[in-house]
Amino acid sequence: MRKVRTMHYGEDQIEALLSKMTLREKLGQCVMIEPCFCLAEKNSEGKGPKYTDVLDPAYLDLLLKDYHIGFFLFGGVSRIDDGSPTAWAGYLAKVNEYVKNTRLQIPMMFGIDAVHGVNFMKGSTIYTHNLGVAAAWNPELAKKYASAVGVELSAIGFTSDFAPTIDVARDPRWGRVYESLGEDPYLASQMSKALVEGFQARGDLAACAKHFVGYGESNNGMDRTPADLSERSLLETHAPPFEAAIESGVLTIMVNGGDVNGVPAPASKKLLRDLLRDRMGFTGITLSDWEDVDRLRSRHMVAVDRKDAIARAFNAGLDMNMAVSDLKAVDVMEELVGEGKITLERVDSAVRNILRVKQKLGLFGKEPIAFEKAATFVGSVESKNTAKQLARESMTLLKNDSKLLPLSKKLRSILVTGETATSKSKLCGGWTLGWAGAAEEDLKCATILEAIRGSVSSDTDVVYAADKQELEQLTAGKRTFDVCISVVGEEPHSEWLGDSMSLALEEKEESLLRAAYATSIPVVMVSLVGRPANIRWMAENIPAILWAYLPGTEGAGPVAEVIFGDYNPSGRLPISFPRDANQIPVVYDARRYESGEISTKYEPLYPFGYGLSYTEFQYDHLKVPTSIAVGKNVKISVQVKNIGEVEGEEVVQVYLKDSWASVTRPLRSLKAFKKVSLKAGEEKTVELELGPRQLGLYNEDLQFVQEKREILITIGDKATKCTLV
Repeated sequence: MRKVRTMHYGEDQIEALLSKMTLREKLGQCVMIEPCFCLAEKNSEGKGPKYTDVLDPAYLDLLLKDYHIGFFLFGGVSRIDDGSPTAWAGYLAKVNEYVKNTRLQIPMMFGIDAVHGVNFMKGSTIYTHNLGVAAAWNPELAKKYASAVGVELSAIGFTSDFAPTIDVARDPRWGRVYESLGEDPYLASQMSKALVEGFQARGDLAACAKHFVGYGESNNGMDRTPADLSERSLLETHAPPFEAAIESGVLTIMVNGGDVNGVPAPASKKLLRDLLRDRMGFTGITLSDWEDVDRLRSRHMVAVDRKDAIARAFNAGLDMNMAVSDLKAVDVMEELVGEGKITLERVDSAVRNILRVKQKLGLFGKEPIAFEKAATFVGSVESKNTAKQLARESMTLLKNDSKLLPLSKKLRSILVTGETATSKSKLCGGWTLGWAGAAEEDLKCATILEAIRGSVSSDTDVVYAADKQELEQLTAGKRTFDVCISVVGEEPHSEWLGDSMSLALEEKEESLLRAAYATSIPVVMVSLVGRPANIRWMAENIPAILWAYLPGTEGAGPVAEVIFGDYNPSGRLPISFPRDANQIPVVYDARRYESGEISTKYEPLYPFGYGLSYTEFQYDHLKVPTSIAVGKNVKISVQVKNIGEVEGEEVVQVYLKDSWASVTRPLRSLKAFKKVSLKAGEEKTVELELGPRQLGLYNEDLQFVQEKREILITIGDKATKCTLV
């Protein structure tokens, strides 16, 4: 993809600009404002001028000339005019034009949470959420998706996307699991790399890796509750996706707003300086999440007042405060510098990071956006096709007794149950046209019921029952059905609203599913749920279970394609399914032992990496050198054959297990994978490479080292030992 033409603006120019800036101009660069929220607050104060709208010249003077704000963000409920791409692009272009009236004409950055497509805009393509992206085990496809979103955002004029969310989710009770990349640090790292490279492919959009760090493993599984994590856990489990993002050139990192080891992350020098800057080498912008700096005072109680909170965060290493509507954060910082509580050196360091990112994005001297063309990019046919393929590859078949699936398209009759079968918002989940989800009427896409009806023969009778009462009316008489497709889902939610102690399906959804089972009609359960759920009864009783995650506006078609055999499911679980909530934590790569007196078995309902196909694959001839030189790369290979009757895709997964090491190690850990397509009867030799990163470990001193030891390498049902020498 072509790079955007930019004006050269190097370090010398940054230093020259920095030398011209007043203190207040510098501080304005370090505060991020949401202009819609800020406008509402200013107009509600009852003092000072009343501003007409976000383009009121007096309002822009306040933001850009009085407070010198250098970054606008837009929340999930913000709207510009009719919310169309043209309206958004026109607004951003006018703000950019207004910047030319400021003293130094420092370009603006504009950020938005486009976390599964341009999900704040009507008519846009809504992609599957991140857990579904990880379930596809296809980094190239993930990169293609992120690149498509980057093209759409850039066409509108946005310069920053608060994505990807790359948290490693170790507890399925957490309400943001669907936004995560699953439980495994290696899989999450590969997807993190792909997503960052995709978003930033054109060179004019900054990705934002979030939320640094340890957000996905709180003590009780609830959102933003304290996390007590050892340094080893942080380094081995939670840091790798951020390391991958940094190696891929991510320009911004959003800081976890939670408490990690007794210190809120926005105020933690240990995390923001020692780990992120010094150890991991990040040189971009660190920014807080929504009002998280002030929450050091209001939530965490580690700051006396707002002034103390700002000082703590800024001195800890936070470059940019997402203050939302608190313009006075600039005034407070000015006071702190005057009192010597924030040094000019620290201010200059933060501003350099910000100006450097603006320079890398080509914002100095950038040509104006042709906003009238913005609408042609949003919701394009190409983006829909990419979203459809991503949804297809995410579909994970958990159970298929007696090969009930795929269904024939010529069945006499099909019963479809559940409100989710006719819901568009449940296809998409949270962060869709709003923070907690979209209204049905605002989404233009097919439902699963419509996709089923569009897939079968004209002679097939497809009957729908929304609830138990309708189901009972249909099945009370002599009427029979060949199969029941029972679609279950969850109400769209965001953040803590989705926390669950039980992991239970919603009561009405489970009740209807059980009622469908009680009819003795063979039941196919289709789940639009963005995380593992308590489905032990279903696993024991329902003959076929398809997990579809939250597949987005293009997701109904792929669900039907899998049900009727037009696509052979290839999704594999990126997270373990516990037998019930009592089994938590259950992660496949925890440090475990194999001895008679200690029971550390990993026995989930469905394991990490699991997923069925309509065909079968056979592994043979695993080739691994008997010895590997420490610090060197090694190539391994295995033959994979499709021994079934239909074409399919297999995810070849490489796991490593240490026979011994200087520190305790996981029972096994994913170290490489590759997705391959095989026709019926076809055989391929799949080659994979392991390097020092996969073969190394953190020693007792938490230094990443290459140790001489024996390891077991497993692919499928084949395993062989080798020695690191």
